Amino acid sequence: MKLDKLREQSPLLRALSNTELDLFESVSTERRLAAGEILFEEAGPADTFYFVAGGKVGLELTAPGKEPIVIQTLGPGDLVGVSWLFQPYRWNWRARAVVDTDLVAVDATLIRAHLEKNRDLALEVLTVVAAELVGRLHRTRIQLLDLYRGSTT
Repeated sequence: MKLDKLREQSPLLRALSNTELDLFESVSTERRLAAGEILFEEAGPADTFYFVAGGKVGLELTAPGKEPIVIQTLGPGDLVGVSWLFQPYRWNWRARAVVDTDLVAVDATLIRAHLEKNRDLALEVLTVVAAELVGRLHRTRIQLLDLYRGSTT
């Protein structure tokens, strides 16, 4: 799947110029996950990031001896993984396909190299990703409040 087909659904892809989108496209590949398949593990190397083309990916919080907790579910157009932007470039969550899922995988190492050379692009990417993170933090807070309310009744 071409990234331009996801552009309308993705704030990051919408922020890119056509030339920048072509750059992202040139270092991307398609990937398919079966339901339940793990995309990446917490603390693993964050050298790729993903856009959901179809299906759903759950971001999971893991703890030894406990079942993983889905903190957030991402769908078409959503960016999966932001740890590729921040040293030490290790995942902070585990990501797993909730249903059969199609993804576009982007080589983060190559994109980071381009961001180093193009500070305007770096600022644009960081601004969009930061806004996305604030929204995700807010949604997670709401979810945790709902869980807390449910456990006291």
